[in-house]
Amino acid sequence: MQCFMCGAEVGDSNVCYNCGADILLYKQIVYTSYVFYNQGLEKAKVRDLSGAIEALKSSLQYYKYNTRARNLLGLCYYQTGEMVRALNEWVISKNLQEDNPDADRYLAEIESTPGLLPKVNSTIKKYNQAIEYCKSGSRDLAIIQLKKVISQNANFVKAHQLLALLYLEEGKFADARKLLNQAAKIDSNNTTTIKYIHEVKARLKDQNTGKRRKKNDTVSFVDGNDTVVMSEKSFRSMLDNSRSSLMNIILGLVIGMLICFFLVVPTVKDNAKDGNSNTILALNEALAESNSANESLQSDIEKLKTELSAYDDKQDVATSYDNLFAAQNYYNSGDSATASQYIQLVTKEVLGEQGQQAYDTLYTALSPAIIQGFFDDGNNFYSEENYESAITNFKTVVDIDENYGNGAALFLLGDCYRLTDQTDLALECFEKVVELYPSNKWGKQAKVYIAADDTKLDAKEVGE
Repeated sequence: MQCFMCGAEVGDSNVCYNCGADILLYKQIVYTSYVFYNQGLEKAKVRDLSGAIEALKSSLQYYKYNTRARNLLGLCYYQTGEMVRALNEWVISKNLQEDNPDADRYLAEIESTPGLLPKVNSTIKKYNQAIEYCKSGSRDLAIIQLKKVISQNANFVKAHQLLALLYLEEGKFADARKLLNQAAKIDSNNTTTIKYIHEVKARLKDQNTGKRRKKNDTVSFVDGNDTVVMSEKSFRSMLDNSRSSLMNIILGLVIGMLICFFLVVPTVKDNAKDGNSNTILALNEALAESNSANESLQSDIEKLKTELSAYDDKQDVATSYDNLFAAQNYYNSGDSATASQYIQLVTKEVLGEQGQQAYDTLYTALSPAIIQGFFDDGNNFYSEENYESAITNFKTVVDIDENYGNGAALFLLGDCYRLTDQTDLALECFEKVVELYPSNKWGKQAKVYIAADDTKLDAKEVGE
C-alpha cells in the first residue's frame, strides 16, 4: 500500500516512514472499499447484478482507485446491456492505472468486434426514441422501437422492463410475464423486475378470480323459449323442493313404459316388417343428400377460412384510421420520419374507398422516408452480420425501387445472399446491378463477385 501523501510504500505500518503521515484511517477506508468489492463479486457470481452494482459503487465511493471494483462494475454494466457505462468505467480504470490488463482486454474485445459501436449507438437512439413515444402516448410506436432494441441487444434489462410495462398497460399479461422472466435471467434480483412480476401476478390473479366468480355464482337453463338465470343457492333450493315430485314422476314413467312394452310394441313391430324395405331406401337417399350437403358446407367453410386468414394479425378499422390520421398530421407538421412509421401501421384493406385513396396519396408522398428507413435498418443488420434480417429489409427496398441508391440496395441484397450461401439469388442480384450500373462502384464490385463465382465453376469442372 502507498502513502496517500507522498506515494511511498508503507507495508503494514500505520505511519509513513518517509513523510511521517498517520495512515491508519486511510488504511481503514481502503479495507472498507475492498469489503464492498468482495460483496459485489459474490453477488455478481450468482447474477445478482443490481446488488453487485450497488456494492461496487459503494466500494468506489470509499476508494476511487480500486480498479478491480471499477473493472467489475463495467463488466456488470456490460451484462445488463448498458454498454456506454461499461466503456466509461473501463476507460477511467485505464487512466487511473496504466498497467491494467483486465481493462485492456475488455476494451480490446470491444474494438475488435465489427460493428459493435454503431450497433450500440443505434440501440441507444431507438431506446430514447421509445421513451419519447411513451411520453407522447404513442404506445404502438414505442413497442416497435423496443422490439428492435431487444433484437439488437438481448441483455438490455431496461428495454425488457419498459416493453413489459407497455404490455402490462395494454392488458397483454402473458407477453409481459415472458419479458420479465427473460430480464430476471439476466439480473436475478433487480427490484424493478421483481415489482413488475408481482404486479403481473396480481392482475392475472384478479382476472382469473373474476372469471371463477362469474362462472360459479349463477346457474342458467332453458325453459321453453326463455333462458332462466338464477343464483346457485336458489337453484339448489329448487332442486331440494322438487325431489318428492320427481319420485312420483319416475313411478309414472315406469308404469307407462310397461304399458307401452306389452301393448304398443307388438303392433309397431308388425307394421315395421311391412315397410322395412321402403324405409331403408328412404334412409339411404337421405344419407346421400346429407353427405352432398356436408361436402358443400365444408367447401364453404374452407373458403371462409381462406378469406378470414387474409385479415389475421391486421388492425381493426378504427385503429387503422387513427394511425392514418396520425400519419397525415405528422406529415403536415413536417415530421416525415414519424409519419412514415405510423403509415406502416395502417391496414389498407380494412379502409373504405376514400380512406384507401388518402392512404395511397400519403404513402406515395412518404415513400422516400419509408424506403430510407428500411435501407438504414438493413445497413444496421448488415454491419451486425444479421444477414437474414438484412435480406428482409433490403428486399423490401428493392421491391419498391430497384434502382435505389444507384444500385446500392440491390448489391447489398445480393451480398447478403452470397454470405448466406444462396448463390443463385446472389448472382441474379449482381447481374442486375451490372446491367443497370456497369460503371459505378456497385457495378464494378458485382463484376468481381460474378467473376469469382465463374472461377469456382471452372475449377470444379477441371477437378471433375
